Amino acid sequence: MVETYDVIVAGSGCAGAMAAIAAADAGASVLLVEKSPHIGGTTMLSSGFARVASDATGAAEYLDRTSAGRISRPLSEALAQGMTEVPGVLRDLALRAQAQVSVRFGAEQASNETEDLYDWPGRESLGWAGIEGVAGFDRYPWVHGGSKGQLLMRVLQLNIEQRPIDVWLGAPARRLVCRQSFDGTKEVTGLIVERDGREIAIEARGGVILATGGFEFNRQMLLDYMEIPVLLPMGHAGNNGDGIAMAMEAGAALWHMWHIHGSYGFKLPNLPVAVRNPLGGARNPARPLAWVLVDQRGQRFTNELPRAPQDTLSRPLSQLNEENGHHERIPAWMIFDDNARKRGPIGRPVAAQPEHVYEWSKDNSKEVSKGWIRQAPTLEALAAAIKVPVENFVRTIGAWNNAVAAGSDPLFARPPASMVSIDTPPFHAIEVWPVVSNTQGGPVHDEHQQVLDVRGRLIPGLFAVGELGSFFGHIYLLGGNISEGIVGGRIAARRAAKRAQRSTHAETRP
Repeated sequence: MVETYDVIVAGSGCAGAMAAIAAADAGASVLLVEKSPHIGGTTMLSSGFARVASDATGAAEYLDRTSAGRISRPLSEALAQGMTEVPGVLRDLALRAQAQVSVRFGAEQASNETEDLYDWPGRESLGWAGIEGVAGFDRYPWVHGGSKGQLLMRVLQLNIEQRPIDVWLGAPARRLVCRQSFDGTKEVTGLIVERDGREIAIEARGGVILATGGFEFNRQMLLDYMEIPVLLPMGHAGNNGDGIAMAMEAGAALWHMWHIHGSYGFKLPNLPVAVRNPLGGARNPARPLAWVLVDQRGQRFTNELPRAPQDTLSRPLSQLNEENGHHERIPAWMIFDDNARKRGPIGRPVAAQPEHVYEWSKDNSKEVSKGWIRQAPTLEALAAAIKVPVENFVRTIGAWNNAVAAGSDPLFARPPASMVSIDTPPFHAIEVWPVVSNTQGGPVHDEHQQVLDVRGRLIPGLFAVGELGSFFGHIYLLGGNISEGIVGGRIAARRAAKRAQRSTHAETRP
């Protein structure tokens, strides 16, 4: 006999967990499947804070600008309206989990938490909400980094446990079960799940909600969809694009496949994941940043501290020299002096599984001793060691030190308070590479999170939430993936639960 649920959710990060909770609250029977041995996905490694809104109209205006015309107004309005509801949703979840929630708008936000926003209409309506603490909980032992993301997932986990939701861990979703109509359209009626070494077909009366994350750990997909030739993943290795493949088999169209949430970071020997720089998501313009980046010609090429360091800093590295066909910023070099080395770690490792854990030394001395950070007594010797033109390199660092003394960066307008001279030997360099925290692409969906096929038609019974076909397709809104996970998960769950009710009524009709 085929097992049957009203709603099946694949993936247990923020979006999947929220969808399962909301579907259960709507009266649906729910199965949540997760291929990893633990819940949490990429959310575990995140800041855990959601971008929220005090005014839906203003938030929709801002969201429209982030999309650069790639998103319909109904989608912007649905997400914006949901963002006004997120604080209340988090408070309700926190109440059940003995957790504390913080919500901040306007002047309550610290300056370094607003620097990621652009000067676009609607920015004044945006704020933050997140979990600040959970009674009796510190962290998940298998996770390294992302403390506030762990708090959010703990709250979601406790809420799942308090509801009649079946959870299968170590149970990867393999294929959608579809029924094809005479016109070629498909309807999703269930899911094939591998459990204990065998495949099981499960029927879904209301639909399947895919919350399987992105494809940053699928090397072939990165090559197929990204212009940049090298993109090193960090984060959750379960994000291998399997949900995208399943949706495509059902006829789904794709969008935003090129867009990533990424920065620059480091590639270490024998570590399967990249290590990001320590800047985080939002710029603190008063933070001293004791390095510059140079390309393979020994020249600076970007503002090392833009508004949203974690989102946009991989983009300057992708520049192709159209004259010689080379990517002269892959790798680029981070340059700093010995005072900077002692300031603190230049790398911030995060890991969702034990084999990905690396502890960066507090003064970078371990990385110097291993030879990952190059060291030389003079700028000329350092240029020779990293094989960049000596004259260009020495001129670049000299110009930088002059800019620091003048209190202004004439090339890239880096915040003055962030500028630190590079003048104390020995001098240091480490290769930097474009890294991806998460991809944003996946199945196209409407404002109800319903997936559309390549002709723009609904695929009944199929929903996509979170980073699987994210809203964001041009400029990311910091905290936006958490927001859309909560908002989209609730929207999809309610839609699927209602669809299940209609199906049940049809079955029982005499």
